[in-house]
Amino acid sequence: MTAAIAASLILPCAHAAAQTPSGDVSVQPDLFPARDNTAEIRVRLFVEQVLDPTPRLLFTFSGFAEGLVASRAMPSTSDDRSVQDAILRVVDVNVNFKTRHVELLAGFARVSWGRLDELQPTDVINPLDPSRFFFESRSEARLPVALVRLRAHFSDNASIEGVYVPFFRRGVFDQLDEPTSPFNIEPDFSSDLVACLAIGCPVVLPVVTTRREPPATIGNGQGGVRFNATKGTFDWSVSAYRGFETFGLGQIGAVTPAAALLPVDIVYPRFTMIGGDFETVRGEWGLRGEVAAFVDDNFQGSLRVVQGSSIDAGVGVDRKAGAYRVSGTAIFHREAYDDPLAASGGTSSSESNLSLIVAADRTLSRERYRIRTFGVYTPDESTAFLRAIMIWSLRDNLALEGSGGWFIGKGQDLIGRFSDRDFLYARLKYYF
Repeated sequence: MTAAIAASLILPCAHAAAQTPSGDVSVQPDLFPARDNTAEIRVRLFVEQVLDPTPRLLFTFSGFAEGLVASRAMPSTSDDRSVQDAILRVVDVNVNFKTRHVELLAGFARVSWGRLDELQPTDVINPLDPSRFFFESRSEARLPVALVRLRAHFSDNASIEGVYVPFFRRGVFDQLDEPTSPFNIEPDFSSDLVACLAIGCPVVLPVVTTRREPPATIGNGQGGVRFNATKGTFDWSVSAYRGFETFGLGQIGAVTPAAALLPVDIVYPRFTMIGGDFETVRGEWGLRGEVAAFVDDNFQGSLRVVQGSSIDAGVGVDRKAGAYRVSGTAIFHREAYDDPLAASGGTSSSESNLSLIVAADRTLSRERYRIRTFGVYTPDESTAFLRAIMIWSLRDNLALEGSGGWFIGKGQDLIGRFSDRDFLYARLKYYF
């Protein structure tokens, strides 16, 4: 009996120890033609180790090291700046414990809520890196956070999960030298015009900005719940989440009468989201829908944070046929402000727009080539983003990628704010 117990403990550990890490190494030169031909080279090493010592226990360890050498255009000074940066980051370091009725995930992880392609309104747990979103996809853009997720399965067709995030992590426009990145669209609160509008012309004060992230306290925890159910081929869920805005908003700080500087605080207010989604199949077509109501939301005013609410509602279809997969989605967005925001020609108490998203994947020559296309169009703003990625498998463990992204138009919607960030890149990736 003792020998049998010892064997049951040793064999799973030996199996876990025998597993070897996997990952990839990539070299990516890229170019931004519309920003004075900003040129970059990004080199990245990604490593992942998954251990399953028992059927109920799974450990995941992953991270990456990435370096950057670039000559980046600085629009504010009309000069180019030589940039070098290197980072070492955790992607996933967590443990997942499963029983028949309970699942516990704890550690640094990424949790995806929602069902629509790429633009998922209820996907609010992890902050994003827009550079990775535009270069690749939303799944690559999610930044891990420390969290605990407890999921209880009432049956094979119903479950409920609770997520708690104890520490705040802000979103970044680029993890490599964010201040100079072409993807950085954070407002320049230090500009003379902004300062003048904030305090009234003709007095202009130099602006000093301070980033004020929520401190790590019990009162600054974030969390939510999600109920999932299945009825035949119809899957649905409802969710609620209370968190912090992951991209900061600027507001005037405390000003003294004799101040020589205008203090501007970058703050991250609370939001509350209530959402729902569904997915079903009709023949060879998949149908999905998702809605997120931000009953407490925040917007950037003229150096002030304006409270309000917003709603995002979308429906999408997709179909896979042989080597093809195509999908289309329409998302309606509306936001309303408690205090009117300044707009061209007056003020605005609300704003709305519709976004149309299309995507297609195709494999060629027995999966030696793969083409991925993605596009977003906002008719109200006349803005669009188009991206195409072609992947050529040179060998089983070696691939060459080429991609181009094109931003059309300029506006106040998400895509319109990235105007003039068109890019081209090539990437050589070795898998091990």
